[in-house]
Amino acid sequence: MTLAAFDIALMKNYNEPKHLLHFQWNDGSERIYRYALVETINVSDIDPKLKQKRDEVGLTQKEIWKKKYKWKTYLHHIHNSTAKR
Repeated sequence: MTLAAFDIALMKNYNEPKHLLHFQWNDGSERIYRYALVETINVSDIDPKLKQKRDEVGLTQKEIWKKKYKWKTYLHHIHNSTAKR
């Protein structure tokens, strides 16, 4: 598999936001990273330099994810587990 197939620069080819993004870090691994759209934010609600909203200032990216999105991942997992039964 080539890095080119999962190059983040290819995003410029899309006219609409994607719900899932797939790309590969240039770290020599064979891993593909999938990122899911979790939120859309009005430009006026986020600091353009910090890339943080008011209630996120001072938090790391990992802390923001745990605070705002981790429960959604858990609920998605529960939903998929019960749907397969």
